[in-house]
Amino acid sequence: MRKQGRTCSPRLIDGSYYAESLAQGFEPAGPNESQGYITQVAARALIFIEADNPDIGLMALLFVAMAEVSSNEITVYEGQYVQKGDQLGMFHFGGSPHCLIFRPEVNLEFDLHGQTPGLHSENIPVRARIPVVTDSQGE
Repeated sequence: MRKQGRTCSPRLIDGSYYAESLAQGFEPAGPNESQGYITQVAARALIFIEADNPDIGLMALLFVAMAEVSSNEITVYEGQYVQKGDQLGMFHFGGSPHCLIFRPEVNLEFDLHGQTPGLHSENIPVRARIPVVTDSQGE
């Protein structure tokens, strides 16, 4: 069974470009250590998806345009039916951080493919299993 849902309220959020947290000091590798700050102030794209699975319900995707990326393009529209792996949008001029946000009631188990999250972890392939949603009773 394909994972699917309907998009709600896709929108671009204006923000700063090339921002870094001054509290991090000079950062020769770019704004990597400033990601917590950047997710609050950079240009972003926000897409809500109402999942068909009631154990998931409403979730959100936040795409953060940091450093030289500084752009988001949303390619879905309000009410579009999407499936796992479908294109929702894109960054221009490279890749950038993104977050998948679930409601607190959603029970998740993570498969991190034998890694510890961080700046030195490896990419996980597109459409690979990362979080697994268990039912609302945690079974």
